Amino acid sequence: MRHYELALVLNPEVDDDRVGSVMDRIKRVIGDFQGEVVSEDSWGRRKLAYKIGQHVEGHYHLAHLHMDGEGAKSLDNALKLTDDVLRHMLIREDG
Repeated sequence: MRHYELALVLNPEVDDDRVGSVMDRIKRVIGDFQGEVVSEDSWGRRKLAYKIGQHVEGHYHLAHLHMDGEGAKSLDNALKLTDDVLRHMLIREDG
């Protein structure tokens, strides 16, 4: 298992229930590949460094994960297809 860090910026117009459902979908994809979420931190709604489309704010989330490389590819593809995700970055941590 490899260690990953996932940073997400979600659409600021979605409510807290929808944010929770996006995070549940991410956890489901991770679980499908026998991975686990080690820690999760929600930073809340913050101003973006630059405008993304028409958005100047976003919901920020940070998570530390354990999963294999195939699971990371699948998670990356799932995040690209999720409309509520404005930006994401999945980084493998050396350790």
